Amino acid sequence: MGLKWWTWLIIGLCAGIAIASIFWIALTAPAEGVEYVALVELSGTISYSESPLALFTGETLTPSRVESLLNKIEYDPFAEAVVIVINSPGGSAAASEEIYHMIEDLSEKKVVVAYIAEYGASGGYYVALPSDEIVASPNALTGSVGAVSIVVNYAELMRHLGIKAEAFKSGRLKDIGSPWREMTDEEREIMQSIVNSIAENFQEKVLKHRGDKINNWEEVLTARPYLGIQALKLGLVDEIGSLDDAVNLARKLANLPENAPARWIKPKKPSLFELLLGEGGESNAMKLSYEVLMMWPLPAVIEPDQIIKAEAVNAVFP
Repeated sequence: MGLKWWTWLIIGLCAGIAIASIFWIALTAPAEGVEYVALVELSGTISYSESPLALFTGETLTPSRVESLLNKIEYDPFAEAVVIVINSPGGSAAASEEIYHMIEDLSEKKVVVAYIAEYGASGGYYVALPSDEIVASPNALTGSVGAVSIVVNYAELMRHLGIKAEAFKSGRLKDIGSPWREMTDEEREIMQSIVNSIAENFQEKVLKHRGDKINNWEEVLTARPYLGIQALKLGLVDEIGSLDDAVNLARKLANLPENAPARWIKPKKPSLFELLLGEGGESNAMKLSYEVLMMWPLPAVIEPDQIIKAEAVNAVFP
């Protein structure tokens, strides 16, 4: 008894997919033995997947995703240079610090050029610092070396609604930053010290990587963002230009020929099983009551019901 028509159809589709996959791999993979410039896109708000920030922003850029991309390059002997294409307003201070160290480690092994496409502000600029050179689009928002803390408080609203909240704590500062009551002067001083400490760490990294290039440190300490062309004058970036300019610079720094290919390194696509179960089965449930961020501009407007649900105090680093 012969196979039914739909069986042959399924076999044909599977074969077609297999052949297309082989062609795709052949076209996108670097030719063996050919040195090339690797292109990596770091786009979105920097955050851990379980972070409260992930609930209030769009696309997120996690350290685990960056690590998987950079590992592909680090262990590829033909990837002589890397152009990291940054389009990020920043985000979590902790996640930004982790990505910073990943890029710093890679820059010790290969030529690394950072290209700021649209946003390279705050944490987005922070992760660009270990690069050998930083190129920015003339209109890219860049810099924002500073810190700010925003604490959302609902005490007055709760009084109007007749709602009371009681905290049972082991020490007087255990619930610092609670949105359900007014902050004390002591708590304000502590929050300010946290902001100052984060800002000092950021400033130290800028001095470490660009101290001899910054020509107006007092201006940088205003913590404002700059257009790429303004950032160049201050010494926050080395050049302004296009992505092609950044690729050409990477070729030059790595002593590659002008016609050396440039290839995008893409993240691994999730399997059908992962898609069905969700990304790694990770939960978006928040595990922190507040989070310290390196971010400019501030997160998008949050609806009141989202804020109350989150019980979030956003300490922001623009």
